[in-house]
Amino acid sequence: MTPRSTSGKRKTEDASENLEREIEAHAERGRGLARALVEKGKSLVAPLLEQVRDESVDDPAPSMFREAADMFEAAIGLDPENTEAEGEMEKLLDVLEEEEPTRPPPNHDDPLDVVIVGAGASGIGLGIMLTRTFNLDPERVLIIDRGEVGESFLRWPREMRFISPSFNSQGWTGSFDLNSVAFGTSPAYTLHSEHPTGEQYAYYLRELAKAGELNVKTHTEVTAVRPRRRGGFIIDVVPTGNNAANAQDQHAQDQASQPVKTSLRSRYVIWAAGEFQYPHGSTSVFPGSELCRHNSTVESWKTLSGNDFVVIGGYESGMDAVSNLAACTKRCTLVSSTAYWRVSTDDPSTELAPHTVVRIDEALRASVPPRLLAPLRVFKVERDNTKHKGGYVVRARWGAPVDYKSGEYTVLISDEDNVEAGEEGAEIELYTPQPPLLCTGFEGSVASGAVKELFEFSDGDGEGCAADAPLLNEYDESTKTPGLFLAGPAVSHDGLVFCFVYKFRQRFAVVADAIARGLGHKTAAAVDKCREMNMFLDDFSCCKGACGEAC
Repeated sequence: MTPRSTSGKRKTEDASENLEREIEAHAERGRGLARALVEKGKSLVAPLLEQVRDESVDDPAPSMFREAADMFEAAIGLDPENTEAEGEMEKLLDVLEEEEPTRPPPNHDDPLDVVIVGAGASGIGLGIMLTRTFNLDPERVLIIDRGEVGESFLRWPREMRFISPSFNSQGWTGSFDLNSVAFGTSPAYTLHSEHPTGEQYAYYLRELAKAGELNVKTHTEVTAVRPRRRGGFIIDVVPTGNNAANAQDQHAQDQASQPVKTSLRSRYVIWAAGEFQYPHGSTSVFPGSELCRHNSTVESWKTLSGNDFVVIGGYESGMDAVSNLAACTKRCTLVSSTAYWRVSTDDPSTELAPHTVVRIDEALRASVPPRLLAPLRVFKVERDNTKHKGGYVVRARWGAPVDYKSGEYTVLISDEDNVEAGEEGAEIELYTPQPPLLCTGFEGSVASGAVKELFEFSDGDGEGCAADAPLLNEYDESTKTPGLFLAGPAVSHDGLVFCFVYKFRQRFAVVADAIARGLGHKTAAAVDKCREMNMFLDDFSCCKGACGEAC
């Protein structure tokens, strides 16, 4: 990641201030929804309270108050100053108190029950799930991140947005926001954005961590995770950024010294460090890939200098690059082994999102449209210091024609003059004065992070993102290291990859259940609640398809 300039930081600060003003301007919408939830909750609880007062009949079961209580809690979440919602919750406290699960004492001698590595979507979501739904002690669940909460999202190119749409449907349907990591929350409500930017989503995660009173330690990097023979782990950490400077000052060390290493002890570890900060292809995709620039290092497409770009990789990352370059009236050629703009499947992970299709369709009609080449696989990139006196040559080979069958309701990008295919086996050379843009996805933190040796991998079995995936048991626990769990887009089962938020969040409760049971908690009620929320996916018969070759 290239360092941000001082002016870039100022722009980021200004953007944050504008974002907060926009959020405040739309807060009244949430207050109105909160009032509606309170009224509905009161109508549900009134007859139940009458039954409690009537000594001639049995009291209603405490579980019958849960729906109303959830509405009052949601109203408080939407509008913390709603005193009526707080008053209604007070009336229910005595009724609901008896069904609150008791928290067993620790059954081990480690100071921490769980260390979650990564304060992104999966880390914050699992923190909420463990402490709020499965009743683990928040002080004994520590979330660690080497940057800020939502650090990877803060590193997105400024123009990059979520391809899954956000919509605040909770309170009206049984479903909830596709990009939410916790039931009862909605990025659409918090951000008032259908397709949030990375900066916006990081704000949502920070607000969620704050509201959930999560125990988060930022600017702290995990350098090693060491399993112990008797169970549990030792986690070595070092401070980063300001924390590193403070630690060095505190210990009177000079600037050339290494940050102070400390160790934590925890019964369980959840690896939720994500993928975006671990790009795929810097040295391993093909000879010369180290000469390319990965799309994740672009701070803003609008400020990217140069022209005549070659984009390698045609799935979501590549299409995002192409659409943004076209919007900036920059010429570009996309090279893809698969013509994703013609693909329609039964799994949204293997076809372009509708949001992306619309953007590419617009790009093809722009004043400087991109050129899309497929099926074309790059086999080498090299410098050109002769004919063009600088720049790069991208060498690729045409693949076999593929018949992409469209779904009945899918509108795919139509063939245009700038959508090309060549004869199978023929080679092509593309020249670009800029380093080719590598949009081949992400290797992930599991394969390149501190826990690489603690997982077994599939050795290339499976297709697309499922290839070389970490091997997990039915609880998303490492098959090699008991007590070490994986959460996030790298989770894979039976060729199914949980690479979007609305997919991997459905495994949070599976992990939380296994850990809570290991800590001696009774979890049946929590599991039932998660199933009702569609947050406990343990039956894959409803899932189809496999992930795209490069997400």
